[in-house]
Amino acid sequence: MTRALEPAALHLERALRKPGCPLCRRIREAEERWIWNVLYELSGDPEVHARFAASLGLCREHAALLAQVVETRELVTPTGAARLYETAVARALERLADLSGRQRGLPREPCPLCAVAREAEERESWFAAQLLAVPEFWQAYVASDGFCLPHFLSVWARAPAAVRPPLLRDFRERLTQLRQRLRAFQEKERFDAGEPPTPEEVGAWREALWRLGGMGYREPLLPRG
Repeated sequence: MTRALEPAALHLERALRKPGCPLCRRIREAEERWIWNVLYELSGDPEVHARFAASLGLCREHAALLAQVVETRELVTPTGAARLYETAVARALERLADLSGRQRGLPREPCPLCAVAREAEERESWFAAQLLAVPEFWQAYVASDGFCLPHFLSVWARAPAAVRPPLLRDFRERLTQLRQRLRAFQEKERFDAGEPPTPEEVGAWREALWRLGGMGYREPLLPRG
């Protein structure tokens, strides 16, 4: 393993030991770090205000995440969010003043945190793809919950040729087993079933949600502070 991959390996190995898709976790952590950095240090930065003004704030998903971070972390206060959103609201008022009857919306740039998430996905997918060629990392991956479908595809597209066949076989096997658990759960939930479903079968429908669509988190992931 090259020195350039060592820090990424440490972070990804830690994520592999957690439930669910490790790349979903790493991207979510990158999003939270951006919020921390912006609210704690950059809420008065002119460039950040310009981006918030151009985008008219964050998208719905990332606005909800910002609220989670503010409401659950003591070192981040609502005043930073208020400062940034005052700028965004002022820009929205300016654009509403020029609203014409033919418009169906206001011009706005993409959510800045969406750009952070895309960059994190590309970076983490590339690191994971290279690391899967390392036997120790491959074993850690096999022992983990594995990727969600979107991140499997992202990693697979960037993986070395030698890694792609075993990675595809592994993911297909995970889906095959998931399908079996989903079917077993339905069969054992019948009124005439002879045995109750196992915990793995009961939880199969929840796994299917994140396995095909990606992970969602009810609370921030970074350490409380």
